[in-house]
Amino acid sequence: MKITNDTICICIIIFMIIANANIVFEDKIIKGYIEFDNEKIINIQQDSPNKKIDYDANGQYLLPAFFDSHTHGGYGMDFNMVAIDTNYRQKLAKYFKNINKEGVGSILMTTVTCSDKDLNNIANNYLKIKDDDVNNVIKGWYIEGPYISRIRKGAHNEKLIRPIDSKELKKIKETLPDITKLLTIAPEYQNNYLKLNKLKQDFFLSIGHSDCNYQMSMHSFKTGANRITHMYNAMANFDKRNPTLINAIINSNVYAELICDGAHVANEVILNTYKMLGSDRIMIISDSLLTKGLKDGKYIVWNTKVDKKGYLDYLIDTTTIAGGNLPFNKQVENFGHVTKCSMIDILKVSSLNAAKSLKLNDKIGTLKKGANSSFVLLDNNYKLKVTFINGRKI
Repeated sequence: MKITNDTICICIIIFMIIANANIVFEDKIIKGYIEFDNEKIINIQQDSPNKKIDYDANGQYLLPAFFDSHTHGGYGMDFNMVAIDTNYRQKLAKYFKNINKEGVGSILMTTVTCSDKDLNNIANNYLKIKDDDVNNVIKGWYIEGPYISRIRKGAHNEKLIRPIDSKELKKIKETLPDITKLLTIAPEYQNNYLKLNKLKQDFFLSIGHSDCNYQMSMHSFKTGANRITHMYNAMANFDKRNPTLINAIINSNVYAELICDGAHVANEVILNTYKMLGSDRIMIISDSLLTKGLKDGKYIVWNTKVDKKGYLDYLIDTTTIAGGNLPFNKQVENFGHVTKCSMIDILKVSSLNAAKSLKLNDKIGTLKKGANSSFVLLDNNYKLKVTFINGRKI
């Protein structure tokens, strides 16, 4: 803003100190304090500050705010609807308010299979959405479909599933050149695997909604894919004689999304996965739909009819799960109770790994000078106690 005699530029910076916290880093935990403003971390030190503190953590664990890198919306908000709904601002504000209460400070705006026209509309409207994202919660766009398998389509519209369209993706790249973009790909479908090496120049790639075998999976990892879309869901099971994508995940170093509500993936399998992959590769996701936070009943989610029952959505008159709606902090809590993991592990699976998979970990998913000033405080039982978003206590 150019300042003249007729204009006054006022910038309010809020400085705060959280003290007496167990501050969780990637490799250690220290007892100390953290000083920050409404943009970034200014200082982290052990012991007690020699100045007035604003919040006493009373020994609770301080971690970066959670990063839900796979969410389709919630609380009445559907990210696909931004293709056609110009009256989304109120819904978006309600969504942000509620996920902040869940401890979520970052998300990828995730969309499901839709037409070429709708993809273009979403791309064109993305920056308008970002303008309304006053807390900078949206870190990028996750395009989950249409380049997936009809065999493993899940709740996606089979009629709109298609092979990778280079012209379609070129438009998106040109419309949003500097935005983080993630694609779910079924590499075996219509020779999609031949295009991965070129795609990785402009998009992060995740393998999912796929029936690819072990060999195809490993080839995809070598040619650009570095993560898996909701591990176990919409893919073939582990097979001792005919190895699948699941077998390949275990024998690789890619990141794996994991829905930790105990229903999409049984708690026993969550524990298995933790023991197999460790905490360096698991990313907790919600895969939430617009029905999250709404009353049970029948809804239409982007032209798909679902029946919300508790924290799960089912395709109408089926037992097919269409999405999960357990609050993110409850998924983190469940993961902790099931695995009995450390708070360092919780930091990794709740924020850091997702940030690393997208090369965003310089600012989010980490606690260091200059990083984002959004935090959560957890107690010894992994329970969320307090959230700070951009230096502001929620």
